[in-house]
Amino acid sequence: MSGRYPPISKTEVFTVGDVREGLTTQVRAQVSELEVWEAAQLHLLEQAARNRLATLNIEATPEIAVALMAVAMLLAEHTEEWGGDARDVLGEISSLGLRLLDGACPGAC
Repeated sequence: MSGRYPPISKTEVFTVGDVREGLTTQVRAQVSELEVWEAAQLHLLEQAARNRLATLNIEATPEIAVALMAVAMLLAEHTEEWGGDARDVLGEISSLGLRLLDGACPGAC
């Protein structure tokens, strides 16, 4: 299945750092193409997610951020297009993970 989020190769050997870097690079490339209004919407979503996590007593750690991106990418690999709605939501989840990661690690993790 080709698409926005290609599957991770099962034949290559990666370190955790390699996979994390590849994942963030891929999501960063998608985020760089956002329209201004989409970036503003993502900012509001990030604030709501941070508030929800705080309410649940969950810290927005780099591990949580990367887990959001990884799950979104995994689901995107196995989700049909359905008019783009499902993939748009998965794109927002992966973008949200990136925003949380950037907020948890100003500079780099």
